[in-house]
Amino acid sequence: MLGCYGDWHWQRSSTSSFCTSCITLSLRLQPPSMTFKCSTLTKVCYRKPQFTSWVPISNASHPDSRAVVTTVYNDLYTIPAATLGYSLRKAGTSARLILFHLPGRLSARALCILRAAGWEPLEVELIPAPHGGAGIDHRFGDTYTKLRLWTLDTLGIQRVVYLDADTLVRRNFDELFDLPFPFAAVPDVYGDSGFKLHFNTGVLVLHPSSAAFETMRAQIADARFDPREADQAFLNVYFGADAVRLPYVYNGNLAIRERSPALWDALREELRIVHYTLPKPFPKDGKEIVEGEHLERAIERARKDRGGVHAEAIEWWFTAYEEFNVQNRDALRQCNV
Repeated sequence: MLGCYGDWHWQRSSTSSFCTSCITLSLRLQPPSMTFKCSTLTKVCYRKPQFTSWVPISNASHPDSRAVVTTVYNDLYTIPAATLGYSLRKAGTSARLILFHLPGRLSARALCILRAAGWEPLEVELIPAPHGGAGIDHRFGDTYTKLRLWTLDTLGIQRVVYLDADTLVRRNFDELFDLPFPFAAVPDVYGDSGFKLHFNTGVLVLHPSSAAFETMRAQIADARFDPREADQAFLNVYFGADAVRLPYVYNGNLAIRERSPALWDALREELRIVHYTLPKPFPKDGKEIVEGEHLERAIERARKDRGGVHAEAIEWWFTAYEEFNVQNRDALRQCNV
């Protein structure tokens, strides 16, 4: 079977009992600024994800067995994550809100703001990028820690919806917790190259499994994938065609608006989750909490970006942010003490 993911090209064939399949790969190693040329093909064995047959779990509908999870690796994404938490509560999700953070990375004030938004902070250990982080974009250095989602079964959580902190919930999506599939995501969209088959990891639906987590950890170092896209590239190689593709309403990537305004208009009233992948209504670089004039300038830049094509979506985020501040004024005041 022939296929591709980003800078990968592969051919799959049957192999011995040790590997469920084998892929012939060519990796483009040059930096993005250079013309890509494929290197000599290399054959690499890998273990295809093994899923047990789905059996309905009697208590999977219990709120404590369901979780929406996000990650915040430093104070910069405190306000975006708090706004996301507010939008989840406003949409009436029935699940717990769990926030992964790394030891010593978040300030006491950041944790206070995030708790005010409804998040339960959960400290987790960093999963470092393989090969010392060679070739990875600086923004994604911590994102392999996302794989710890699969360990949440140890806390009694049986269904997870993961959301990047640069998303906003527009409508309730509790139906995702009832999906029988062990893993699902939404196909990716790029502003310059359009609609893709591989999935975006900003929204994931999964059934936690510590056994699956251990398998992933064992394969990261030997797997071959574009290091620039970090965990997203790895998960696409790991799950491949076994990942169920969900409709765009569950990951309303702003790139859709640029590539197909007609599709965006058709999705608009049904969007469950908006993903601020292009202009973000907040800074994307730094390590401090951003608010006040600095945040207002970022919002205004995002409104005007690309000729204002995303102004409406930026306004959705700003409205949620303002509502969060107004409705949680007393709790937020305590965070400044």
